[in-house]
Amino acid sequence: MKKHFTRFAPLLAGLGISMLTAGGALAQVSYVPAAVTGYTADVIANGAGPVAGSTTNTVDRGNSTVRWCFADSSFVNPAGQRPTRALPVSGFFRSRTTPGLTYQMGPSTGNNSLRIDGAASGTLTLTNPQPCSEVMVLATEGNGSTAPKTFIVNFTDGTSQVFLNVVVPDWFGNGATPALIVGSRVNRPDNTIDNQPNDPTIYEVRLPLAVANYSKSVQSVFVSKTSTDPVLNVMGISLGSDCLGAPTGGAARASTASVCPGSPVALSLTGNTIGGSITYQWQASTDGGTTFADIAGATAATYTARPTATTQYRARVTCRVQSGNSTPITVTVLPNTASLTYAVPPATPTFCQQGTAAVVTASPAGGRFSSSTGLVIDAATGTIDLAASALGTYNVTYTLTAPCAATATTTVTIAAPPAPLAYNCPPFYKNGPNAVPAFAPAAGSRFAAAPNGLVVDASTGVVDLTASNEGSYTVSYTTANGCRTTTSLKVEKAVVYTNIITPNGDGKNDELRLVMPNVTDFSLQVFNRWGKRVYTSKDVSKGWTAASSPAGVYYYLMEYTNCQGRRESYKNWLEVVK
Repeated sequence: MKKHFTRFAPLLAGLGISMLTAGGALAQVSYVPAAVTGYTADVIANGAGPVAGSTTNTVDRGNSTVRWCFADSSFVNPAGQRPTRALPVSGFFRSRTTPGLTYQMGPSTGNNSLRIDGAASGTLTLTNPQPCSEVMVLATEGNGSTAPKTFIVNFTDGTSQVFLNVVVPDWFGNGATPALIVGSRVNRPDNTIDNQPNDPTIYEVRLPLAVANYSKSVQSVFVSKTSTDPVLNVMGISLGSDCLGAPTGGAARASTASVCPGSPVALSLTGNTIGGSITYQWQASTDGGTTFADIAGATAATYTARPTATTQYRARVTCRVQSGNSTPITVTVLPNTASLTYAVPPATPTFCQQGTAAVVTASPAGGRFSSSTGLVIDAATGTIDLAASALGTYNVTYTLTAPCAATATTTVTIAAPPAPLAYNCPPFYKNGPNAVPAFAPAAGSRFAAAPNGLVVDASTGVVDLTASNEGSYTVSYTTANGCRTTTSLKVEKAVVYTNIITPNGDGKNDELRLVMPNVTDFSLQVFNRWGKRVYTSKDVSKGWTAASSPAGVYYYLMEYTNCQGRRESYKNWLEVVK
């Protein structure tokens, strides 16, 4: 429906609402129309025939007799009439307000509008996500109002940028500057054509991205509104950037290849892209080029560095949303300090009197190692022969004589090996109690088993026999200082109590007895089928042979305390066959 909005811009300003149009775009910006999916309605009539035959909905809400659509220049109504002016058949057009800005609308023959009627939302998704500095959204409203909308630009990395209080003007008579004056509209109920000199119109909404988002690829644009009256139509997206190609970083150069700590080194670039939109950021790496960090304030094409450690330098050359890194240059800093470690902090350099201990850090390279009597150390590599050294704490000194004298000192402690590893209560059965080490493990120690199949707690050393496989294993115990001891552990088949005995003297199933070892307070009671006790014993070495009992079904209760001190009770039935 047609609505007139006089003094539209002052009204928005009074409400504190911003209308984002391309009027603020920089002349340097280049624009590329983005192909999108997510259109929900066809609001552009095309070809010969009734409006309803080539559209699925209208731009506004209208009423039963007046409901308007756009049309392209191919449209001819049933009366043979054409619009004086219309949308281009190709859907491609140039903005009348923003130089260089073009849009590619959806096809007239298919859905071409993300149409949101009432309080709702929708999303247009880019088929080819790419970075940009601003997102230009083509949109208009029927039944318009000043109610603001929310636009959210979503990026492929899962982040987003939110734009609140965005106003899209009505398509008729509001005084705002449009991206396109269509010049006509067509009525869906009766196919009449309304030609206008300055209406209807479509607008562009400028969504300027934060600088931090320039390098991110735009995935989609989400639109939502809470007002009921306006019918919002989002009909295209273009991406703006003043640098479409990545700049060339060139190669970094240094005035000298090696310096003393803190001495100046002049850095410059050769072969790099140069231009008015180019910015620079020098970066440094002290880990051989694995990671680079920005140097604060180093934002010109040249930079004077004062390295205190051997450093690689490069420049990041940026043109708005895209960057190129220069080839790095290494500046070697001659040593005047040294460092020495035998353990990575927070670990302490305490070692078991077994094997060897290698240097973790000794820099700069080329120094000599020494210590007091009792510590056997390789003077060239710093490797300590732990097995040949005496127990105790030692100072180890690392000395450099060239190019600058430097010394570093650290302490190492050699500790005695742990007690032999053993497990209480062998042998071990799958249905027996968990196997527990014979000693309490020290803090920071670890247990492991080989081969796979033994389930051992790495911190406590407790073996879950039920979850383990039968077989023979080697269990190792390693303390925090690297001391290691091992033991053998065999998991036997699960103990199975028979449900039948044949006391015929053949040595097979002749008696009912406990096969679990290392038990105390043993008790065995046998009852006949009427509940009368026919046998009792507290001698774990003896079993019941039913010598004085007839064949039949009996029940027994076996109780004992296992070697871990836990009281066990087992009830079952038993058939005696004679």
